[in-house]
Formats: sequence, C-alpha cells, structure tokens
Amino acid sequence: MTIKSIAICSATILALLMPEALAQAQEERGILNLGDAVVTGFSGVVQPDANNPPSTNHEVLDETLINTDGISVRITPLANPGYVWDARVWQPEPSWVFKPSEVGQVFGVTMDEAKFPNIYVTATSAYGLHITTPDADNNSRPERVKKGGKKAQWMKGMWGVTDADDPSGAVGGPGTIWKIDGKTGSVSFFANVTLRGQDNSGAGLGNITFDGVHRQFFVSDLSTGMIHRIDLNGKELEFYDHGVTGRAAGKLSPVAFDPKNRLDITKTDFDSEDPETWGYAPDQRRVWGLAVHDGRLFYSVVGDAQIWSVGIEKDTGKFLNDARWEIDVPQKPKTLPVSDIAFTNKGAMILAQRGKIGSTYDYANLADYGKSRTYRYWLENPDDPKTKSRWIAEPQEYAVGFEPENRAAEGGIALSYGYTKEGFIDTGACEATLWATGNNLRQNDDPEIKKVLLKGGPQTIDGLQGMPAGPVKQDPVDRNNTPPWASYMVDIDTANTDQLPTDDPKEFSDITTTGWMGDIAIYKLPCGGGQQGYYGGAGYGWPWGPAYVSNWYFPPNGDPKCTPGLDCPPPPPEACLVPKGDFVCDNATGTWTYILQTGSSPKLMADTIKILGTSGGVTLGAGEIPFSAPSTPLAISGTLSGQLVTVDLCVFDKKASQSGQPFDCCKATITARAPIARCEKKQ
Repeated sequence: MTIKSIAICSATILALLMPEALAQAQEERGILNLGDAVVTGFSGVVQPDANNPPSTNHEVLDETLINTDGISVRITPLANPGYVWDARVWQPEPSWVFKPSEVGQVFGVTMDEAKFPNIYVTATSAYGLHITTPDADNNSRPERVKKGGKKAQWMKGMWGVTDADDPSGAVGGPGTIWKIDGKTGSVSFFANVTLRGQDNSGAGLGNITFDGVHRQFFVSDLSTGMIHRIDLNGKELEFYDHGVTGRAAGKLSPVAFDPKNRLDITKTDFDSEDPETWGYAPDQRRVWGLAVHDGRLFYSVVGDAQIWSVGIEKDTGKFLNDARWEIDVPQKPKTLPVSDIAFTNKGAMILAQRGKIGSTYDYANLADYGKSRTYRYWLENPDDPKTKSRWIAEPQEYAVGFEPENRAAEGGIALSYGYTKEGFIDTGACEATLWATGNNLRQNDDPEIKKVLLKGGPQTIDGLQGMPAGPVKQDPVDRNNTPPWASYMVDIDTANTDQLPTDDPKEFSDITTTGWMGDIAIYKLPCGGGQQGYYGGAGYGWPWGPAYVSNWYFPPNGDPKCTPGLDCPPPPPEACLVPKGDFVCDNATGTWTYILQTGSSPKLMADTIKILGTSGGVTLGAGEIPFSAPSTPLAISGTLSGQLVTVDLCVFDKKASQSGQPFDCCKATITARAPIARCEKKQ
C-alpha cells in the first residue's frame, strides 16, 4: 500500500511539566523569545504644559523637547498573530521597552549568539540633531534653538546615559554602542567608536552587524566613513577606510578623511534643519548598511548608491586587502542610502533604502517618504562574463505598503520564520517571512482598496510589515503580492495612529510624521537541517500551502484571484495523518498532559511512529513508539511556557521496515504550543 508523504502542521503535543520546572523554564528564558523583533525608532516629543501654554505656535515648538520617557527600542512579540496574514492592523504589546534616558536615539541594531542573546544598538542622527540652550525664561525647561552658538548643548535624550539617576554613570554620545543584557534587560555602555582618539562629533553611527564566526562586530561611522571592527568586550581591533583602501581597489581616486569636517554645535554654522552642516563624511566615503556573508563584509556606500564588499581573514577575522565593487543600486527616482542589508540562506541579497535624512523644526519629517525601495538581488547563474557585476543587472523589488508605488520602507529589514494557517510562528520554516520597517503602511486613496483596508483597522500606521519572503513585484500578476494583501501590518505606536487622513490629526500623528521608524532585528536560530523555508522563503517561489491560499486567492474584499479548479493550484493530496488534541491538567500529578488524537486516512497501514527531529532544547521520551488510532500519547519535555515547538514524525509499518525492502513512510511535522497557565496539584 502506498502511503503519501506530506508535511502537516497541527497543534499537537504531550507536555509533562511540573510547576517547579515550569517556573524554572520561565526564569531561564531571557528577554527574547524566538520570533521576537527588536525595533528602533524616534522616541517622540513632549509639548509644553497645556495648562500654561506659550502664547504662539512658534513658542510652542521652542518648548517642545525629546520625550526622554518615550521609547527608543522595543521588543515586539511576533509569534502569535492568531490569523492568516491579510493586511489587517495588528497591535501587539511590547514585552520590553528602552527609553532615550537609557540609550538616547538609536538606529542600528544587532544581536550576538549568547545563550541569552544580547542586543546592541547604535547612536544615530537619523531622526535629527536637536540642541538647546540653558533655561532663560525660568520655566525649568531649556530653550530649544535651530542654530549653533556658544551656549548650545545637545538636547537631553539625544545620546542617553547608563543610569539616568546616577551622575557618575557613563554618558553616551554620537559614537556610542549600547548593550542590552539578554537575560536581565539591563542597559550598559558597550563601546564608544572613535578615530585615533577623536570622538564622533555628532553625525553618529550608521549600522552594526555581528560576525558569529569570529565573534566580533562591525559598525559604520557616518562622521568619518570608517568601518570599525570591535570585539565582544567592546574593544576596537582595527578600522577599514573605504574612501582610500576600497576605492583604490576599484581603481577610483581616493576620498580621504578630513578631520577639519568635524561638527561643532557651539559654532553658528550648525543648523539643525540642514543636514549639510551635520559633519557627515563625503558621500563617496560614507558607509551605512552592513552584513556579513560568505566570508566577506558587505557594505553600502551612500555616494552613487553602491554595494561593496571586503574579505574577512578566516583565522583572525581581520580585514583583507581585497575590496571589490558589487553593484550599483538603481538611482530611481534619485540616489537614496541603503541603510540595511540581509542575506538569505540561498544567497539572495536584500537591500533596504531609507529616505534622505531631513529634520524639520516641527519634528514631523525626519526622512523623505514614498520613494524608498526594498530590493532583492541574486548572483548570476552562471556568471555572465559580459556584465561587470556578479549580480543580476535588474533587481527584484518587494511591495512595502499600500501607497500607489508600494515604497513605504523606512530602512530596516530582517528575515524570520513562517506562520501556520492558524496564525502561529512555524519554527520549521526558516526565512519564510521578510519584515520591514515602514511609514503610512496602509495608506491608499483608491476608494475600493480603502474600503477594504478600513475594515481591518486604521489606514495610516507606522510600524512593521511582515510578508512572504518569496513573492516580488516582478512575479506574474496573480502571485506577486502587490499590493501586499498577504501581510501582517504591525502598528508600533498606537498613540500616534489616526483612522483616516481626513481626521483631525494629533500634533505628531502617523499622518503628519515621516522618518520616525528605524531598524529591526529578529531573534531566530540559524537556518540548517530541516529548516529550509518550505513556507515561501526567498528562492522557493510562491507558497501554495493552505495558509496562503485561504488569504491570497480569497482576499478581504472577497474577490478571488483565480478560479478554483481552473487556474488555481491543485489542492494538497489527502493527508495520511491528521492529528488533533487538547491539553488536560492532571490535578493528581500537577502536570499538563496532551492526548494526541490521530485521525488518519483509512488507507494508512502503520503501527509505529519514529521521531525524526525536534525543535532545539526539546527532548522526547522515546525515539520510536507504538502508533494506534485514535489516540497515541507522545511524551515531550524541555518546552518553555507558551513555546511553540515542532516535532517531525515518520509513521510506518514496523514489519515492512524489517523486511529489508523499501517501505512507505507517512511524514508529518507536528507543531504545538505549551500551556502558559500552571497546572496545580491538588492534595
């Protein structure tokens, strides 16, 4: 009898966790769970006391300062939307937040590979450079100013301190990297990026990435144009100069670092509304986005919107002298900086652009909006010797946001796991989802599209868009996810959200602001083994599974994108195993028990289950157990409270397997979420 092989995702498990073990597992979890996003962004502002307002609107702006109790970094759980993606608004509560009083304003974010991954964030000027002078009108608030001067100081909340209540704590600056402890959430001063003893003068840092092979960091400096190599203790090991070394390798004239280009806010030539006065390195040597891939450090150069790479010495982790130009990013409609780079397990290079930095005095527009693209490149296969680059000439593009051009990106990207049809994260689907930071993500003026969008919540939100990592605009129209109906739309700051552009907007609402979102990093395990992105990672085409078909072919407006039985993909084959079940609290023992109900095809002739693999940290009572319908217990331990785990099974006929001849195996991937509540033992 032929038994069909099919991967199935259903909520199943037998969890045996004593209350004490459950509490210990919770304590040992750390601040990050798989699939959690660490998101940076502008912390917002505080206006003067409404009970004693200044007399004019201009004076109100003069008294509007950075909100030091706002949020600069937040950890947002993304594991449990509970529905198939359909572009409705999702407003998950952050599990951890970090204030400007701790870390200042930050953009770049990365994690190390510790047991409890630590988080690293970098000081930035991406949300403007804001200055004040001492209080002159005796209202206990400093005076905000546009131009530099002898009394000018950085506005409180720009750079952060290790302990806002401890005057002896390390004070941050434009070159600071902050470390967030992965187990406790405590913030500490990690490193101050300098060049030959000189501090960053104010332009800040670009981005940061972790090199897991050599356990080191690379960080770009927007002030000098250097890339610094830093060890796990925050010690600088060396720096790399693209303007001289990189350009020389490309046979280009050098653009050397000029120490005279330092920013000084005590001089009148500094203008908080003119980034040309902020001390940025010249475009041809200014580096922003970074990523380590295949033994090389890839980096973006703002000038001419280029991607370059330089080798990393295998044994020492040092920079090699082999810099090479990789690609020219299309300058359509104009040159925009690439602020983030990500590589897939299959070798695709994904680039996120950010709008040109700006800084209006009303804090509203911190970056250009509506032109930033999210590109995907592949290596030519085979390499075409007639082309200068190893990469495809015309990149593919993702649709981010619903505005007409679908270019609402804010410059941060990260790959993460896929999702089941029940709306739970699927740790067996590596790199299936691409997350991007974005602005006005659900904004569209088309009456029909707007009608559908408003059914799913506010139209104008700033936050995150999660989408299948496979489909791009260049795919056939019936499967390119443009506009991105197949998406999770996360509203990061609900206090700033407006329902309609015609609503009376708040002073600093999502309608009136741009450039407030930053970068994103997601906690996930490295791809490998069975984690091959079968839910639609880049390089796997459009996902045909039921978790996508129910949404994609029957989107919220009810109009199917294809005709079932005519041009829709065929339904999946009959499942040989359809497991279901429920957790039950055994009050006699104080343990949760899950009874696996094994509904199966009547054609299935099997009596044994073999365990093929499990999620990391999960153990099974036996590698091979008897199989019997309708009920089979499966003992699993090592799960954390609320954790989603996967178990790969092979169901087969034991006698057939011992015959020495090939035998049929009904493969099933089981997923289950351990209970969060305690199971109390009753005496």
